Amino acid sequence: MMRTLAAAAIALTLVSQTAIAASDVETACEALVIDYAFYRDRGESDAFANLFTEDAHLEVLGEVWTGRAAIKARLDTAPEATPLLRHHMTTIRITPEGEDHATGISYATIYAGPPGATPPFPATGFAAVGEYHDQFVRTAAGWKIARRVFVPVFMPP
Repeated sequence: MMRTLAAAAIALTLVSQTAIAASDVETACEALVIDYAFYRDRGESDAFANLFTEDAHLEVLGEVWTGRAAIKARLDTAPEATPLLRHHMTTIRITPEGEDHATGISYATIYAGPPGATPPFPATGFAAVGEYHDQFVRTAAGWKIARRVFVPVFMPP
């Protein structure tokens, strides 16, 4: 009886630790998804680029940036010509794939205002609705985005 109780306690502990570990991965990766929208919308290129691995792949509407430096440069180039953006991230689903890898899908509704204009704007700035398909990796500096691809679902006419 004592062995059965001890075995059950060990099994419960292992299941609990696995659930906690998965929860930690999900929380860390969800934070990357949210921070992506926050730093992207504010044009904070250093913080934005730091969400990615050194050799990351970012693909949005057919444009591809490879590497953290290229991703940072994306935000640094011609900010006056960049529309004001607001990413609304929802339905974030993270799936741990081992200790150091995870995948994710998140839904995004993106609004855009004219470059250089000051809000509020008329409610005509809909830009896209789609999904981000992500691959995350654990690095020495914590979880990072290794690959992110925007897959449009609805686009304005």
